[in-house]
Amino acid sequence: MEPITSSERKSLKKTVIQEIKTYIIDNGLKAGDKLPTERKFTEMFGVSRSVVREALSYMENTDVIRVRQGQGAFLNESNIDTLLNSFFFLWQINGGSVRDIQSLRVIFECSAIDDIIRDHKQIDLDQLKKTVEDGKQAETEEEYKQADISFHKQLLHTTNNKLFIQMTHMITTYFFDIIHIQLSPEEYQRANNEHDHIVKAISNRQAEQAKKLLTDHIKKTRDY
Repeated sequence: MEPITSSERKSLKKTVIQEIKTYIIDNGLKAGDKLPTERKFTEMFGVSRSVVREALSYMENTDVIRVRQGQGAFLNESNIDTLLNSFFFLWQINGGSVRDIQSLRVIFECSAIDDIIRDHKQIDLDQLKKTVEDGKQAETEEEYKQADISFHKQLLHTTNNKLFIQMTHMITTYFFDIIHIQLSPEEYQRANNEHDHIVKAISNRQAEQAKKLLTDHIKKTRDY
């Protein structure tokens, strides 16, 4: 029998990864559920234990599962941070621009406004208003930045769409990580006032007005 080549081993690992994912779906496993042992997977798929171990290691590194020493492998909560982190890193080193991220933020946050106005849950609107009020207490450059981030993340969180929140929070965080914004007290006051006007338009169910205010607000970022 010829030794298994490197390319064949990689292909075998990919096959086992897909088989494990199929097993998880077919058996209705949820976050926190334990996966079968390496030995069990070896018997199920007819491959060596080392191949199964490599497949599980890949799934752990991509946050699909977590391995507890002496206990086994467990399915993780859905989290796309690792995937998006890798994507944005590659996007940035291949010539991605801040303007692209700004445009993406406008699309997502305007979509969030439509969802918020459609569902109109007062408790969520109240939390958004509180975020604006809390932002008035900011006194330093770092507090200005965190208050600005908090407003946009709370706006997205108000949609109550878990996947949407994960995706858009990652985009917002990445944007503020790669662009260095330094606001004077006057500039921050103006930005927080814009947050307030956006929330008031949402509360009054004026979707187009709220989206216009938001779009203008985000586009001003590069002017600071």
